[in-house]
Amino acid sequence: MNKDFIRPFVIVASAAVIVGVIAMVIPAKDSGIIKIKKMNWFERLGRTDEVSKADTLIAAEAATLASDLIPIKPFIDKLKDNSSNLRIAYFGDSIIEGDLITGKLRQDLQASHGGSGVGLVPITSIVSGFRQTIKHSFSKNWESISFMTPGNSNTSLGFTGFTFIPRNYYVSEAAIEPQKLDSLAVMDSSLVATPKPREKKTRYYVSYSPWVEYTAAPVAGGATSFSRIRLFYSNATDSSIVKVSLDGAPMQSRRLKSGTGVQVLQLNDSSQIKKIKLEFSAHDPIHVYGLSFDEPKGAYVDNFPIRGYSGMYFQRIHSDILRDFQHFLNYDLIVLQYGENVSNPKLTDYSYYEKGMKKTIKHIQDALPGVPILMISAHDRSIKINGSYHTSPDIPYLVKTQSNVAKAMNTGFWNLFAAMGGIDSMPSYVSHQPAWAGKDYTHFTKSGGIQIAKMLLQYLQGTS
Repeated sequence: MNKDFIRPFVIVASAAVIVGVIAMVIPAKDSGIIKIKKMNWFERLGRTDEVSKADTLIAAEAATLASDLIPIKPFIDKLKDNSSNLRIAYFGDSIIEGDLITGKLRQDLQASHGGSGVGLVPITSIVSGFRQTIKHSFSKNWESISFMTPGNSNTSLGFTGFTFIPRNYYVSEAAIEPQKLDSLAVMDSSLVATPKPREKKTRYYVSYSPWVEYTAAPVAGGATSFSRIRLFYSNATDSSIVKVSLDGAPMQSRRLKSGTGVQVLQLNDSSQIKKIKLEFSAHDPIHVYGLSFDEPKGAYVDNFPIRGYSGMYFQRIHSDILRDFQHFLNYDLIVLQYGENVSNPKLTDYSYYEKGMKKTIKHIQDALPGVPILMISAHDRSIKINGSYHTSPDIPYLVKTQSNVAKAMNTGFWNLFAAMGGIDSMPSYVSHQPAWAGKDYTHFTKSGGIQIAKMLLQYLQGTS
């Protein structure tokens, strides 16, 4: 063989080996900006892509992790007093979309504590047609910024996890093959890596004003009419206005207060309203956070889902915004139900997630001192293994990590994985009549959401 080839080849091969060895000892890190994964060049040698069932010992340990109410005692005390007002901010991912879980929880709390209304609602929602507790429609020309929006780091989100800006255009996104998958789609044990889709964005300019309309829904967890309607916004100018129509009446202009802090405008008097429509200027980029439908007294559970969100790095809701909302809404409990969007059957080490969730909780605690926080664990989730559905083997490790976070940060903890029945409990939810979970073996149905809400309230009331 030509020596002129051998020498460069040996040098390149040696360099590759050295880099590989160094890469194996570099720890994993996720700062929220830069993510470094631990590499193991020889990890795949001697094994297949087939996933084994969850370790029964680890699963049994996860199912026995104790739930804990002590850190949320101030809320529990108010819950026991039916004359007390209650307000819960319930954050989660697609598991709580459509007011699932929260709708039933709201219904039962209002039955004992009074109140009418669904609480704080965003301006737009990708599941507005799915949610039944309020009828909600809106124009396309809103810019929507959330935890899932890249960039915009200087724009604080509102308490809903969104900030909406009226525009004279809307953006259409089309995925270029391969198609985008749902973040919680059921995973097959082959676990073939799916290339990320490229997206083509097109801006379409329009001549109409951005608008949003809400109609009361006389269903369980909803309301027959709206008693008090408040608009939350910021970054208005001295010339900013909103046009308001109540129950189909002609639009009336209302002036907005200028300033960067959260501002509130009550949109109705003491009369009961069944429908409200708002119009904003397409050329006035104020920050609109949402509307609250409530009464001065009673119990409210605000539903804040963010599809695909992990729960980490809550800092995108700036501390001053959190404090401003707390001043107006006075939350008694913050619920965080996350985890399924970081679930990966191959993982047993969730230390990066533990670090990220500790940052989220510390951010909330620093901004809202004294407001209790309840962490709800990941629930059982099935993947197909050898032709049948079983608990994703990482779920017990994830639940244990969440328990560790709750203990370290002094938050309440509800072990939903255990409450469902532990390992391999999801198939029984899918086969239940009526079905409590969908055929993706991940998401709850409406009936399933009601069941989870019942179990949660029983746990909070100490009757489970």
